[in-house]
Amino acid sequence: MNTEQTDTPDSLPLDDRLSLLSSQYRRYLLYGLSKYTTPVSLAVLTDTVTEIEYGTPADQYRDERLRIYTALYHNHVPRLVDAGVVRYDQADDAVDVGPNAPALAPLLELTVDYDLSANGDGLSREPVDVDALYPDRS
Repeated sequence: MNTEQTDTPDSLPLDDRLSLLSSQYRRYLLYGLSKYTTPVSLAVLTDTVTEIEYGTPADQYRDERLRIYTALYHNHVPRLVDAGVVRYDQADDAVDVGPNAPALAPLLELTVDYDLSANGDGLSREPVDVDALYPDRS
């Protein structure tokens, strides 16, 4: 995977961008990351991913939430870190937007409506501001 970190949308090859977004959990994590002032704890993002996945508050799915946290921690966050899409501070368990996040924003704009609709299995109706993944956000 190309880990060269730049702020241009072409900073990651298309195949890498598609591979990174092939997982709903990675997309859901990025949607969650765009909703909060960053950095944000991985636990909060896990709640967001769980709520999108199940369409109800995360505390109703304790076992599933733990499974999702484990998958994010061991699989999905490291992949996003390797690609420069997010930064992760293990000591604080905090995730922040990385320099290559803007490369994924155009594709996320294409997937967000589907993922967050009943047709896409995610039942969350909360709006997502994908533009928040750009580093110069206000």
